[in-house]
Amino acid sequence: MAALGEDMQIGLPSDAGADEIAHAHAGRGRGWLRALGQALLGGVAATLLLAPIYAFEGFGPARAVAAAAVMAMPGALLVWGALRFCRSLHHADRPGPVLAAAHAGAAFTFAFVWAAIIYLLVWLSSPSAAWQFLTMWAPWQMLDGLLLYAATAGTAQTIWTRQRLAEQKLATTRAELHALRAQLSPHFLFNSLNSMIQLAEEDPAATQAALLRLAELLRHVTRSGRDDPGEVAFEDELAFIRNYLALERLRLGDRLRIVEAIDPDTLDVAVPSFLLQPLVENAVQHGIAPRRSGGTLRLSASLERDRLVLEVSDDGVGCAGQAWHGRQGLGLDIVRRQLDVRFPGQSEMAIMSAPGEGFSVRIALPATAHAAAL
Repeated sequence: MAALGEDMQIGLPSDAGADEIAHAHAGRGRGWLRALGQALLGGVAATLLLAPIYAFEGFGPARAVAAAAVMAMPGALLVWGALRFCRSLHHADRPGPVLAAAHAGAAFTFAFVWAAIIYLLVWLSSPSAAWQFLTMWAPWQMLDGLLLYAATAGTAQTIWTRQRLAEQKLATTRAELHALRAQLSPHFLFNSLNSMIQLAEEDPAATQAALLRLAELLRHVTRSGRDDPGEVAFEDELAFIRNYLALERLRLGDRLRIVEAIDPDTLDVAVPSFLLQPLVENAVQHGIAPRRSGGTLRLSASLERDRLVLEVSDDGVGCAGQAWHGRQGLGLDIVRRQLDVRFPGQSEMAIMSAPGEGFSVRIALPATAHAAAL
């Protein structure tokens, strides 16, 4: 049963190219060879476990190993064949009664073939011992075969069920994240357009530069929605944030001061797309812009062991107690939900604020390299 993991292959779509199909077939062939090798290793391991039992019953060392091999090696090879058969049934998607009948027939075939192989191997060395096996031990061997097939089929079904549930959970997670981004994009664009309107009224000369920045932001948003990347390298998320802040600086001028403390080792870490943008937008819109003197936005990123730690803070107006629930609105809720969906039980989000002392959000999540950096 050591070969179970190798038998879980996922086929390519029927419209894949010829090269991809050939590559998939080659991969499956290599997988079956590895599974066969693992089955043989499992048979050797079972032989080593059974040999001391036969030795304890009075067999000599060589005879004990031979008897154990006669029992174990055919069983290991039959398990490999049973896995292939179970896999074919799994992908055939047959009705329940048909599956039950197929498994019942396969179980009796498995048990009979195992007992027959043992009988033939014993007969080659001692016909009298083979007759003794046939009259005394063959029924029990048949029962062992039925139980081993049941264990093999049950284990295979458990693995496939877990795999299917994992795939369904992944699909659900992707759908939730897509829904979150679908909520965030209009919210972000609405606020950006409001900023553009204010800028056009206050400084028409800067509007052209702001439009170029906004066009870059729109390209990022539409590309993210079309490609649905789910996650991006932190370097890309940071570039998007810097474009957004450049747009806001055109509107706020020196009232918006930005301080960054970015560890270069964090740039290749994967983060959910649009993770920081709502936090930065909230800091600018709710913390800094309302103050006549403006304020400072601080953005930091560091690695602490195997975790990426991000912090967005401002020294703006702040808020008391849980008042930030209303102050931050949709953006902060989406960030928290993104973390809960993508990193269940593995992320942290801490919020600190007080009236007149600014607002700070600290996020910690697993640090894994983005696929493009591997």
